Amino acid sequence: MTLKRSERFKPLHNLAQQSEDIAAQTLGKIQRELSNHHLKLSELMKYHEDYKQRFNAQAVNGMSIIQVQSYQRFISQLEIAITEQKKHIGLITEACDSSRADWTVERQKTQVLEKVMTRYQKQEQQILNRQEQRLSDEHVANQFWHKNKQS
Repeated sequence: MTLKRSERFKPLHNLAQQSEDIAAQTLGKIQRELSNHHLKLSELMKYHEDYKQRFNAQAVNGMSIIQVQSYQRFISQLEIAITEQKKHIGLITEACDSSRADWTVERQKTQVLEKVMTRYQKQEQQILNRQEQRLSDEHVANQFWHKNKQS
């Protein structure tokens, strides 16, 4: 028995679906990573602001030069960490955009195959319906012919 056209596309559709699923998982992983890095940046910025406020509050009461330098050095390190985190977010955002484009391509492939399979299934159903109608018509015609032949 030969496979219907729609059934011959099932393995291709399954492969396309697997590729789409993998691309979606990759995109999800990168999006979660991006979200985590945004959260880390937010925490760094909050910590930076809190530390500056503590510095300003203590500076009002007077501080030694060593304490001022220590605060300034640490604030500077936080600013460097914030800058690096922003750069890292930029890179991850690019990777996320690329991954989203990859997923879109894979999704389109899957959708095309689904449309082809659906079109073939409709054609196959129409052929089956015509065959059933023809058989039904032949049966009715045979019954009519036999009935008239007996009369």
